[in-house]
Amino acid sequence: MSDAAQALTVAGAREVHVDHRIHGGHDPRGLWNRGFLSLLLTQFFEACSDNVIKGTLSFAVAVGAPWEKVFGEGGNGVVGLAFTVPFVLLSAFGGRLADRHSKSRITVLLKAVSLGVAAFTAVEFSRGSAWGALAALVAFAIVSAFFGPVKYGMIAELVDRRSLARANGIVNMATNVAVIVGMLVAGIVSKHWKAGFAEGVPSGSSAWLPGMAMAVAVTLGFLTCLTLPRLVPQSPGLPVNLNPFSTYISTIRDMSRGPLLAVACAWTFFYFVAAVVLLILPDYSSYLGVADDETAYLMAALAVSIGVGCVLAAYLDTPARRAAFVPMGASGLAVGFGLLGFAPASFGITMALLAATGLVAGFYIIPLQSMLQSLAPDESRGRVLGTANGLSFVLGGAGSALFLALRWGGMPSNRIFLVLGVACALVAIVSRAWLARHPSRESSSP
Repeated sequence: MSDAAQALTVAGAREVHVDHRIHGGHDPRGLWNRGFLSLLLTQFFEACSDNVIKGTLSFAVAVGAPWEKVFGEGGNGVVGLAFTVPFVLLSAFGGRLADRHSKSRITVLLKAVSLGVAAFTAVEFSRGSAWGALAALVAFAIVSAFFGPVKYGMIAELVDRRSLARANGIVNMATNVAVIVGMLVAGIVSKHWKAGFAEGVPSGSSAWLPGMAMAVAVTLGFLTCLTLPRLVPQSPGLPVNLNPFSTYISTIRDMSRGPLLAVACAWTFFYFVAAVVLLILPDYSSYLGVADDETAYLMAALAVSIGVGCVLAAYLDTPARRAAFVPMGASGLAVGFGLLGFAPASFGITMALLAATGLVAGFYIIPLQSMLQSLAPDESRGRVLGTANGLSFVLGGAGSALFLALRWGGMPSNRIFLVLGVACALVAIVSRAWLARHPSRESSSP
């Protein structure tokens, strides 16, 4: 039997009690402890820096932008795929390291590496190298791929079990606020950076704006992670396995013994949807006839509403309500995307529909995310979450490929929302049927 199989067999379809072990054997109990606040701020700046570089690059390759012809039509799809590949290849390995070592120490190391990547980003954007900027994005994605299972696994070690759903809601809210900040900064930076182009390269002080924005976010993320408590490794004897696919295979096999695999598949679908939406919206600058910073406001409206929805879902979440929340969230997404696909080219209408659609998304995400963390056994939580994270980016890559295929096929970006609406409607039907056949037994857990 493999690493996590025995624990998953014991867990079955009920939640496993979380063992909150940190240095000195202290159980932090409660939500607003120092460790959780440190993680919250570190994740905030991580998400902010990711969205600054990804957003700036997306605006740089969008319709009518300086690098539009470098990657061809639908260049945002290339950016999305490049960002996705490191997560697919490294998330499982990152999860194994998160189980084997202290998650707090890994975080400090990753944030230190990010400082060097930020410097590389500054140089490549300042000299106007599209491929160099793409390489910088991939480098940031590598760091984030390792951090993903660390941060999600750490939540269950920093807060008590009763606070897990609320902790997830707050982290998601903070992450979405960070997305807002990152995309707004990206929109403003992109506007000035593109305005400074002369003879195919940026010039003047605006050439360094992307790098300066990255440096601020990454430095703050490094400083906040230094206050994390020292967490004890959950599986210090776990052997190192450099083959990420063997970890994926063994963990997926173990997850299939209970409800974890189905929960993970449902959770990862959201990232398929999110990947496509984030590729559609940069093209709205051209579709609506607005500047990049105004398009960033659309992304901000979506991010704010998702964050609010996550907090609402977190505080309303109970095992008994999850059977209704998940299909309700998917149905709401289906309706919202359907309306966006038929909406006129109006900035106000588009913003209102994005905000309404994002609000229901939290009711889909939070119950599934909490179930993933609580059902995963302590000693294999990193691998389970790393595998789920990797799967989410496989679906994100599929979303990028879908966007590329539809754009190359001549479908306008705004009509791609209709395709997402159909997909969400199908997920709503399937999730409702699955939950009806597999009623929650979480309420019986100790």
